[in-house]
Amino acid sequence: KRIWLASVDVHTFVRCEQVSTLGRRCLPAPLSTPTSSRLYCICSPPTCSTKISMVFVLLVALQLPLANFASAAEAAVASCFTPRLAQTLVACNPSIVGGWRKQSVVVLDGVLGREACERLRSEAEAIRSRGLLERAESSGDVMATQVTPDDDSMRRAATTLTALPRAIARAVGRRINDEVRGRQASGEAMSCLVEDGAHTNKLAVVETDGGAYLKHVDSILAGGMDPRKLTAIYYLNPNWSEAQGGHLRAWDAVVVGGDGGEAGPPAGGDGAVRVAPRGDRLVLFWSDGLVHDVEPLRIASEADHRWALTTWHLAADPAADRSLAQGLDPWLDVRHFGAPLTSLTAPARRLATRSLADACGRALQVMTRR
Repeated sequence: KRIWLASVDVHTFVRCEQVSTLGRRCLPAPLSTPTSSRLYCICSPPTCSTKISMVFVLLVALQLPLANFASAAEAAVASCFTPRLAQTLVACNPSIVGGWRKQSVVVLDGVLGREACERLRSEAEAIRSRGLLERAESSGDVMATQVTPDDDSMRRAATTLTALPRAIARAVGRRINDEVRGRQASGEAMSCLVEDGAHTNKLAVVETDGGAYLKHVDSILAGGMDPRKLTAIYYLNPNWSEAQGGHLRAWDAVVVGGDGGEAGPPAGGDGAVRVAPRGDRLVLFWSDGLVHDVEPLRIASEADHRWALTTWHLAADPAADRSLAQGLDPWLDVRHFGAPLTSLTAPARRLATRSLADACGRALQVMTRR
């Protein structure tokens, strides 16, 4: 005997596939339909015109694409974020180049597919409708939350969305670490990222006309107090148009497309490059190196709200990472945030003071022994 697995799309039978009684399944798990809109059920051999009762489907459905979404998303991100792009990004790691070198902003389009993006947007709106968003401290114009599958209410509202940050963290972390380890082998001091999927994230929406983010660097605390090292932003705006605004604006940076070459318009009169928040676009940059903001939005209706899911990859050893240990680079502080030029000499003065104190301490110990 053979059993058949019928793939149904809401009310209408789409296709069926034979599966041997040994249980080996050869099932499609299309990334573009990672939700319960496509269900699998065990039934007797049907014909292609058969209608299947939705009651029966809901009772015996195996929602396999939901279970497979995380691994499929991870594979899709890894496919887009090629070793060549990882090499480009690692080459401008602030821990080895400091604040004087231009940062790369890697832009990947068509990562999961439009249908998946639309579904993720719907799930984000479901999270909002359940009252799970809060006013963000970083900006009064932004409502945000951390998405997690550990929250039952959130998981029920957004099964696939809660799985996406970890998938991104795993795919990007492994690709970056492959490049970092190669450089470590050649003697360069550089920290790896955590690659088991551990991360922090934020789902955020700008709902107010004229809403924006101020200029900032994501990770600025010294001493490795903030372990965020790499930022990945996935945009959930499938119907975004140029007229809506809300571009990510980055200073002292170049935009790198999926082919490894420079992409997007050149820097404007303010010296910044702009990246549109198009749906199904993934943007990657160093959390401790890129000065950026978000331009004001023009919002006429709820459809114009700007949704973004940010995943922050963590340094495996933040205290040993030169940039995370130092905090905000003094050059960036002077150039973009109004710090006085004298602040550039502060690290040297602190080093000289520590060296002098150490020398005096050693001399005092020698005199005491005598």
